[in-house]
Amino acid sequence: MEDSKNLSSEESLKIITSMITTAKGNIKGSSFHFLLWGWVVAIGNLGHFALIEYSTFDRPYYIWFITIPAWIASMLYGYRQSKNSRVSTYSDGLILWIWLSFTFSAVIVIFSGQFGPTIPVLMLLLAGMSTFMTGMVLKFKPLIIGGSSFWIFAVISFIVGPLYSLPVSALAVIVGYLIPGYKLRNA
Repeated sequence: MEDSKNLSSEESLKIITSMITTAKGNIKGSSFHFLLWGWVVAIGNLGHFALIEYSTFDRPYYIWFITIPAWIASMLYGYRQSKNSRVSTYSDGLILWIWLSFTFSAVIVIFSGQFGPTIPVLMLLLAGMSTFMTGMVLKFKPLIIGGSSFWIFAVISFIVGPLYSLPVSALAVIVGYLIPGYKLRNA
C-alpha cells in the first residue's frame, strides 16, 4: 500500500506557493529585531556620546540600560513568533543560532572587563559577521551589504578612537540594521 498520493500539477503549485508565502512571512518577521536593535543601539551610542561631550553626568554608560526593555521585547516577540509560526524552516533555526552566538560573544566582550576602549570595534565586528551571515542565509542583499558595512565602520571606529567610535557605531547600525530592516519589512 502506498502512503503518498500523486499530486496534480495544480496541487503541487499550491503547496509550493504556500511554502514560499510562509518563508516570506518568516523573513519579514526578522525585520522587527533589526529595527528594534537598530534604534536602541543608535540611541544608546548617540546618548552615550552626548552625555560624555555635553553633560557632567559621571556615568554616561547608564544610557545602555535601555537595552533591558529591548531584550525583554525582543524575547517576547521571538517567543510569540515561534508560537504563532505554523512552519519553522531550517533557515529560521540557523538564524536563531547565529544570533545566539552573537549574544553570547557580546556578553563576554562587554562584561569581561578586558577590552575597554575596543568594545565598540569588537561589537561592530560581531554585528557585521552576524548580519552578513543572516543576509547570506536569507539571500537578502541589503543585509549582506549591511553586514559588510559593519566591518568598514569597525575600521573607522578603530581609527577615530573610543569617544568618536560612539557616533560611528550609531551610523553603522543605521546603515547595517535600520536600512536593511526597513527593506526587509517591505519585502
